[in-house]
Amino acid sequence: MDTLTLEYRHRPGELFVDGLSKAERKHIDFIVSGQSLGQLVSAFMADRIGIFGWIPDKWHENDRVDEFLGLIPPELTTGRTSFYVCPECGDIGCGAITAKIEVTEKQVIWKEFGYETNYSAPDLSRYQEVGPFIFERTVYAKTFEKLRRLILER
Repeated sequence: MDTLTLEYRHRPGELFVDGLSKAERKHIDFIVSGQSLGQLVSAFMADRIGIFGWIPDKWHENDRVDEFLGLIPPELTTGRTSFYVCPECGDIGCGAITAKIEVTEKQVIWKEFGYETNYSAPDLSRYQEVGPFIFERTVYAKTFEKLRRLILER
């Protein structure tokens, strides 16, 4: 079984000479069995950040917790779940690193990682070596319930 913890990461802001800027973001990364999932899928190199910890709409984030727990269907029409998204807007149109989440009676499985937009089929070739990750369901649920409390209290 894999283990899951959550860790805050910081994306520094930046102001460019042409007046454009990158927003500063503090976001949550998934740490799977001691290794950053963001690093495994090169999310930070592609300027993608974790979907939790930075979106102003805490109720949207609360729904994403329910999605990770299998309590509601995935937001994406492909049946996949966003893990790392555009740090400026979080929109699938900018591209996201996604995966399938399978919830069984005793386990939660993250599998079939890919790069996805809302205008083309998910590209599963980029992350064939990543996962699947298998978590014990009750421990996994406790991690996400802790995250939910964190989101709702901020």
